[in-house]
Amino acid sequence: MNKEFLSHLRNNPLIRYALKHMQESGLQFTGNVHLKHTRDGQVLHNAWEPTHNTFTTEGMARLLNIVFRAQTTEAAIYCGIFKNNVTPAVGDTAAAKLGAAGTYGECQDADYDSPLTNKPAYTIAATSSAVCTNAAAAASFTMAGSITVYGAFLSTVAAKTGTTGTLFCAKAFTASRAVIDNDVLAITYSITATTS
Repeated sequence: MNKEFLSHLRNNPLIRYALKHMQESGLQFTGNVHLKHTRDGQVLHNAWEPTHNTFTTEGMARLLNIVFRAQTTEAAIYCGIFKNNVTPAVGDTAAAKLGAAGTYGECQDADYDSPLTNKPAYTIAATSSAVCTNAAAAASFTMAGSITVYGAFLSTVAAKTGTTGTLFCAKAFTASRAVIDNDVLAITYSITATTS
């Protein structure tokens, strides 16, 4: 969902047709999350989540406005992780769920020390298919303490404390991850646009 992906959507006549005729085509976006958890170089968990993530109404509206109203795109999309045991819902928004006080319990500076300050960017390769992924540059978090991480999300908010952007989608992990200092969580997010 960075500029290349959104431009691909905007310029793809098949996607534009499918969105215009959604009742006929059943166009939908699905997100799949792969989680790799390592400790001292040993892989503790390395698997795709068995169920899709939740795209928010806020996120879907933003995608439609970018494609059909030619609104400008954000400079980047960011991946975050959260530590509250919540189930993402379609009505979730960045204002209510993200930041230090949001109900997701977004991980903050005290929770991970790399990257510093901001969340890692969601960086995808250019795609010529209906799938984009950050597999070549997974969002990586080096943890700073002992916490439990319950899920991941994509948003336009760079700062861990930020709440003013768009929450595109989120996923609660099937099994939470208990992490300790220097554990690394690597999140691969694949987004698929499909008409079936």
